[in-house]
Amino acid sequence: MTEHLHVPVLEAPIRRAAVLGAGSMGAGIAAQMANAGIEVLLYDVPAAETTPGDAPEVRSARARAGIEAQIKRRGFMRPDFAERVTPLNTEDDLPRLGEVDWIVEAVFEDIEVKAQTYARIAQHRAPGSIVSSNTSTIPLARLVERMDEDMVRHFVITHFFNPPRVMRLVEIVSSGRTDPQVLSRVVTVTEQQLGKVALTCRDTPGFIANRIGNFWMESAAAIALERGLPLELVDAVFSRPFGIPRTGVFGLFDYIGLQLAPSVWGSLHRALPADDAIQRFDLVNHPLMVGLRERGLTGRTGESGFYRGRDEVVTETFEYRPRMQLDDPAVAAKDPRSVMEVDSPGGRFAFDAFAETLDYCCTTAAEIADTIEDIDQAMVLGYGWGAGPFALADRVGLDWLTEKYRATGRQVPSLLQAAQEAGGFRPSPGTVLSSKGLVVDQPVRDGVVRLEDLTADVPVLLRNDAAVVHLLDDGVAVFNMTTPMHSVSSGVLDLMDELLASAETNGVRALVLASDDERVFSAGADLATLVELGRSQDEERITEFVARGRTVYSRLRFAPFPVVSALCGLAIGGGAELVLHSDLSVVHAEAQLGLPERTVGLLPGWGGSHQLVRIMQEAGVASPVEQAFDVIAQATPVAGAHALAARGMLHTQDRIALSADHVLAEALRVAREVAEGYTPPAEATIPRLPAGTALEASWVPSPRAGEKTANDSRILRCLERLHVAEDGQVELPERAMGELETKVTVEAFSHPDSVARAEHMASTRKPLRN
Repeated sequence: MTEHLHVPVLEAPIRRAAVLGAGSMGAGIAAQMANAGIEVLLYDVPAAETTPGDAPEVRSARARAGIEAQIKRRGFMRPDFAERVTPLNTEDDLPRLGEVDWIVEAVFEDIEVKAQTYARIAQHRAPGSIVSSNTSTIPLARLVERMDEDMVRHFVITHFFNPPRVMRLVEIVSSGRTDPQVLSRVVTVTEQQLGKVALTCRDTPGFIANRIGNFWMESAAAIALERGLPLELVDAVFSRPFGIPRTGVFGLFDYIGLQLAPSVWGSLHRALPADDAIQRFDLVNHPLMVGLRERGLTGRTGESGFYRGRDEVVTETFEYRPRMQLDDPAVAAKDPRSVMEVDSPGGRFAFDAFAETLDYCCTTAAEIADTIEDIDQAMVLGYGWGAGPFALADRVGLDWLTEKYRATGRQVPSLLQAAQEAGGFRPSPGTVLSSKGLVVDQPVRDGVVRLEDLTADVPVLLRNDAAVVHLLDDGVAVFNMTTPMHSVSSGVLDLMDELLASAETNGVRALVLASDDERVFSAGADLATLVELGRSQDEERITEFVARGRTVYSRLRFAPFPVVSALCGLAIGGGAELVLHSDLSVVHAEAQLGLPERTVGLLPGWGGSHQLVRIMQEAGVASPVEQAFDVIAQATPVAGAHALAARGMLHTQDRIALSADHVLAEALRVAREVAEGYTPPAEATIPRLPAGTALEASWVPSPRAGEKTANDSRILRCLERLHVAEDGQVELPERAMGELETKVTVEAFSHPDSVARAEHMASTRKPLRN
């Protein structure tokens, strides 16, 4: 339902774009543009053995194949978004470049091929249109050597990471000849329209992410191979404990594909001077790496690589052995410092590998970046680190690190010394170290609002141990749950109830439900409370808890001010019910929402069952009762805002934003807008199905839901009693539906099998199929 798509209010949004090159990266960029509502012309060379007189669909088959590949790889957020991309070819259709605002070149990493491409673009591009290259290896200075001055002024590098839908980082490189307004527009569009994080980089080899990321991978792997360490030991100690991808270094090489090593790492070696630290390592020509490539053992792009499956590891003779049972004590350590404190092969390797990377970051920082924040962001967003190398250094402790450096004979880098003297790489809130070691303000991204910054100097309206409400000076209140995973505990309900009870006197004009956690909006009702109630077998207490949550949520729905959810990440159970009771939501495009209560022996008893019916009915969904029943019965979150909209699970006025970083700002803007002249909603009437309708018996679980057990059937028959009018009332006011919902929820939970489900989920975080 594309009416939900929200394009931020930009002075000059991109309406039409072109991408030249329909390979994995080019077609992926086109797909992400289509996700943002942009009409895209996707070009590739004409299909082999075709002539200009052949049918367009035949001539442009290569571009069409790129689109189809993105459909299969889920590069499009909805399959029908592929209709926004037109397949064309570079011999017949280049005049259409004059129709677009932005042309992205994503052809081979060959300077001659690119130069010829730019010459052809120049013949057809519209005056003022932006031209960018997706190169990751060729300096901008070389790319613009043969361009006319107008194209140079409108030219930048926009280096996307693969796959473009998933990877948030885009490195942007400009020159002194680039029009500043062009650069500003590209950054704004990249962030706010395409939903990425734009990192402005200098025109240096590898920019930031690949310069540091490639060094980290090559140096760590080379050290490990030189010491003859078991590969699985290396990937165990220098991965999860550091917040580095669980694949580890060798697993990541397999994931990328070993066949790319000569071009990716080789090009960086060739571009950097002889005294650059990367030249001390030559993994590309290591006998093991060469032998694997020669045998076609290129990782996930071949039959195997450093690993074969999950259980076998390559040997020096290119045979495979079973994974070792690791007895190195460093494997048991859970955090970076604990790993590096272990005096064992694994612990010593982890320290040396981390120190090499930190050294390189320190010594190259002034060349490649303005602040240490740029480097940390590049590694987090481009290479999947949980925290960048400088943030990790702060976490480990700079005093400990410098002592360890000296104890192992390493020279302490000057930037590390400067951080130690300043009190950290991030000495105080809102400050960071510049790449030259000076304390500077943390860079601010346009349009990004963080709750932590927004409320730093704002008075607290209400607070308890579970939540806090800040009141902004324009009367917009922000409600933030401070519980683990933002679970809805009794304390959260207490504070929400207190806020609503004082609505006439507290000065609140609008309420925004938000947090700074992009992963989780709310994981639902507090499981510990549910388990304790279930074990008590006290039906009166269970009824009181369920009824209280439903009453507070109902009061939220009919509050005298608008309620807006800033939805990022996962919203399930009671968290999803908060969203359903809001007036509207600003939803990140990759958010997930679901009602998995069945897996803990419950039903959505805080109004979710009937509110979902109401919202689906308002969205025009056919058979809203059956559809709502299916969502609850499947008990699996629906992933992606567009999928939620397609199922009718979003309010018709909800907004979808591609940038998670801009969701809160948009929610605040919408809240202020809706607050003008706001009147609470009238009570809705909820439809029910005629008596005798067999919802539970006819429901078919999906493969993800698993086979239906007897306990599932019992729980769902309780839900059926809510939605099927055995009493003859084929519709009920929503408050009456809420009261009935409490009754059937308590009935579903007041059974030993349901309590067992809640206990199992609380202890294992996995559903019990009893």
